[in-house]
Parts: sequence; C-alpha cells; structure tokens
Amino acid sequence: MNRVAILSFFLIINTLVFAQESFTVTIDECQQWAVAQSSSNVQKELNQQLLKVKLTDASSHYFPSLEINGMISYQSQTPQLPTSIPGVDFLSKDNYRVGMDLRQVIYDGGKVTYSRKYERLDNENEIHKLDLSINTIKEQIIAIYLNLLIIDKQNNILSTVQRTLNDQMDQLKMLLKEGVIYGNAITQLEVEQLKVEQQQGELLATKESLKSSLSILTGKDLTYAEFVMPDINIVELNTKSDRLEFKIFQNQISGLDYQRKLHYSTTIPQVGFVATGGYGRPTFNFFDNDFGWYYFVGLTFTVPVINWAKTAGVGNIINLQKSILEAQQSDFEKGNQIEIQEKINEIRRIENLLVLDKQIIDKYQELTATYRTQLLSGIVTVYDYLKQQNDETNSLINQEVHRIQLLKAKYELLALKGNL
Repeated sequence: MNRVAILSFFLIINTLVFAQESFTVTIDECQQWAVAQSSSNVQKELNQQLLKVKLTDASSHYFPSLEINGMISYQSQTPQLPTSIPGVDFLSKDNYRVGMDLRQVIYDGGKVTYSRKYERLDNENEIHKLDLSINTIKEQIIAIYLNLLIIDKQNNILSTVQRTLNDQMDQLKMLLKEGVIYGNAITQLEVEQLKVEQQQGELLATKESLKSSLSILTGKDLTYAEFVMPDINIVELNTKSDRLEFKIFQNQISGLDYQRKLHYSTTIPQVGFVATGGYGRPTFNFFDNDFGWYYFVGLTFTVPVINWAKTAGVGNIINLQKSILEAQQSDFEKGNQIEIQEKINEIRRIENLLVLDKQIIDKYQELTATYRTQLLSGIVTVYDYLKQQNDETNSLINQEVHRIQLLKAKYELLALKGNL
C-alpha cells in the first residue's frame, strides 16, 4: 500500500509539472495582463470619476444659493422729522432682523457651458496621456516577448546541431576502432559539443531573466510559460498617422478657444433672480416701529461697460499660445513622418534579407552535407567540417533573427502610426 501511495504521489507531481511546462501565452495576453495591472489603467477610471465631479462643480454656478442671515444692532441716532406727525412714534435705536436670501442665476453669458466643454477637453487629454503610457507598456512587452522568441529559435537550432554532432561522434568512434582516423578528431567534436552546450547555457540564463521581467510586468508567474509566434495584422506601408499626440494638440488648441469664450462671457450682461424674506424691526416700512414680516423679489442684471483693454490682452495671449501649439504640432508631425518612412524602409530591407537568407541556407546545407560525407571518407578534416557546420548554424540563426526583427519593425511601425 505504501508503494502504491508513493507511486501515486509521484504520478501527480509529474502531471502537475507537465501541465506547467505545457502552459502557453500569446503576446496579446501578456499585453492585456500588463495593462490591466498598470497604474495608468487605474488612473483612467479615476479620471472619469474626476470629470463627473468637475462637471458638477462647473454646473453648480446654476444652482440656487440660499442663506439665512440675522442682525441685532443699536444705532446712536434715528431719522427725525422736522415736525411731529400724529400716529408716528419715535423710531427705536435697537434693531432686530432674521431672514432668508435666495439667489438664482438665469443667464451668465455662457460661462457654465464653456467651462463644462473645457473640462471635457482637459479630461480627454489626460486620458490620451495615460493611453500613451499604456502604449509604452505594450512596447516593453513586445520587446521582451520577441527577444524570448529569438532565444527559443536559437536554442532549437543549437539543439539540432548538438544532435548532428552526436551522430557524427558515433560514426567517428566506429572509424576510430577500425583505425581509419585519429582520436584527435573525436576530441575536436567533443570540444565543439561543449561550446554548443555553453551557448545553450547562456541562452537559458538570458531567457530566465527575460521571463522574470515579463512576470513582473504582467503580474503572472511565467516560469513555465512557452511563447508562440504572433500573428500580426497587415501593416499598411504608408505614412498615414493617427498618433494620440495629434488629438492632444487639437484639444489644447480647442481648449484655448474655450478659455477665450470664458473670458468673453464675463463681458456679457448677466441676469439673476433674487428673493429676500424675514421677520424683524424695522420692516421695509421704515417708520413702522413694530416687529413684522417683510419680503421682496426681483431680477438683477449686470452690464459690464468698460473692460476692453483686459479683453484685448487676453485675446492676444491666447492667439500667441495657439501659434506656439500649432508650431509644435507641425514639428511633431514632420518628425513622425520621418520616423514612419525610416521604419518602412527598414521593413523592406529586412524582407530582402530574408529572401537572401533562404538562398544562403540552401547553399550552406548542400555544402554541409557534402562535408559530412567527405569527413567520413577522410577527404576533409574535422576542423573544416566544423567550420562549415558553424557557417550553416549562423545562417539559420540569422534567418530567425531577421524574422523576429521584421515582426519587431512591424510592431514599431504600428506604434509610430498610433495603431498599436
């Protein structure tokens, strides 16, 4: 029973390990995980909440204001008439009053409307800036992920080379027994095997380091993860760009226009409603010396008469700020167009390299097969064969590197065009 229990335990462990080793992740999944746990993603939600608060605050200008006020006072003198009037008592020097004031804005020149539109633009820009930060995170994920793919491709090629060397070793050992070759030929192959093993060890160390970085960015344990080649969407090789920076520039320019309108709204007549009611002495009948109720309602309006100098100054400042932003936008657009064109040229260059890589590999594989046969026949030395084998290996590695570089360049082009 103990043996059965122990055997079952090891079977479970092996199953778990196998399941861990078979875990695969895509580049899109890594990006989603990294974005989900980034502070920028959290800040986007907080900015949406902040916008609601700011819009409510801007609209509060239209909310009615209601105040309770009171007063107790004593005055040294009261108005005196030159002659006494029957029924009119001397006014009291002590006064008491408690009341309520209501004020309601009816028209404010568009101040609330422009304030809300400005807040929306400002918040939209903050969201765009956070999206730029998120794009930076995506670019980090892409760089790490593609480097991991390069390492896997290199390791697979080296594993194939190692198997080939083992086959050659077995055949040379048979020839050594027959006295056809010397032992130093086998030693040379053993040295080459050690070199390949050393390269694989370095690749493994680099892979573990990259996996650790990817785990930190994604918040997932990717120790046992395997990575697959991504299927990138078709990338249009043109200079059309939808970068978020252009939207930010446009929003900033529109925001300046709303700031101008906000200032102009202070020069437009404003209308409001007021109402006051209370109880005290004296009432609005100044000659009534008794306590009583009082109230009044009415409309108020304000008409600015002279504010031209300040208005012209604000307008000039905003015009200069708009000119600066337009110049900055133009410079950014030119730089972006140059970077896009350079990346398109890079993509075309790598595509041409891949065409030549295929031809070079075919030639090297033919030569290596010939050298392998000649080695067993004693026509070439082990050194010649190993040199040829290394040339073929390097050509295979170059092809895989160029493939990953092409993927990386396409992702970078998407980022430059604002389509990442």
